[in-house]
Amino acid sequence: MTTALSYTVHTSPALLHVRTDDRPDGRPHGSRPDEGPSPDALSHDGRATVRIAATNPGPGTVLCDTITITLPVGEEPHALTATPETITAGVSDTTGWHAEHHGDGVFRVRPTEPGTELKPGERIVITLTDVVVNAAVGTAALGISETAGDAAGVLRERAAGDRKLAKAPAEAMLEDFRPDRTIVPNGETVTLTWKCVDGPDYELFYGDQRETVNDKIVDGNGEWTSPPLRTATAFMILATTEKDGAPVTYGLTTAVTVDVPDLEVGSLDANGVVRLFGQAQEVAGGTGSGTWRYAADTDGVITGYIKTNQSGAPATLNVFVTPPGLRQQKFAAQSWEARGGTDNQEASLLVPVPQGSTVSVVQKADGGAFTAALTWFPFGTGPLRVIEE
Repeated sequence: MTTALSYTVHTSPALLHVRTDDRPDGRPHGSRPDEGPSPDALSHDGRATVRIAATNPGPGTVLCDTITITLPVGEEPHALTATPETITAGVSDTTGWHAEHHGDGVFRVRPTEPGTELKPGERIVITLTDVVVNAAVGTAALGISETAGDAAGVLRERAAGDRKLAKAPAEAMLEDFRPDRTIVPNGETVTLTWKCVDGPDYELFYGDQRETVNDKIVDGNGEWTSPPLRTATAFMILATTEKDGAPVTYGLTTAVTVDVPDLEVGSLDANGVVRLFGQAQEVAGGTGSGTWRYAADTDGVITGYIKTNQSGAPATLNVFVTPPGLRQQKFAAQSWEARGGTDNQEASLLVPVPQGSTVSVVQKADGGAFTAALTWFPFGTGPLRVIEE
């Protein structure tokens, strides 16, 4: 069951570091409970802010009674914080909502006036500040649920699903490097995302390419879209900086598989059945004059024939192939029977077609009946695509 509102979650810093001090509340050693955390503790001892944006995607208004945010509590790798009492919850909006902590990391957000509706496009931003990330590296699942009106206006409770929050070691510069898809069709792109700290130089490597991606990072969130992928591709991102005068490099890798990839091999041994041809396809042909145009998505050959038994009316079959970057090539066959009669005067041809070529087929006779047939045999997968005039 989908939720009435859509939700996005962002953290500040984008890369959550686990705390490294001995006090789970993030305060410096020797401080009093009423002193609060030091500025150094705020930036280095696991403190973070979590923002949850709840938006009405439309098309109608949404009656929302409650939004519930649940942070996993404890010292374990799957928990986010051991001290939910340090967290302050607030709501940034203009519609009059408020947030309350119900204990154990459960926060409920409600409108001040019951029955308040969110118009299409309106949103509220729930902010949880002073979240002290625990000391265990791992991934915490932030839970979101809502009690909102359905299409009939009846309030129903729905879960929006968990949002994964990665907790990195204190020294980590880079985390959560992932593609939006791990398998893509040949020729499609992937979008890579990651979380990182400000300061280092970031470079992305793939194939024989390398690219600086600092300009792809906003508020510690990186996003980069690949060129079209033809083969399985490994990606590596490196963060480079200096610490105590010595260079420090931190890297992460990921990979994407391409469905029906292009192959480039030196030698190939096959231990099973190997198919050279893909699915055959009948093109053009028949008993009438005409012109057809096609595009070739893969290498292949066209075989064909034309036949007439008319003595004064030869039938011709022309196939024109224009490979990428080359001039047009013509392949032709002609059939006629000077004596008339029913003898087999079939004329055939065989046409090689490189990938990316444009193919034109023209068949005609000066008069009388004829028959023609052509078949496309691809080396791999892909039909001859008809080009609409």
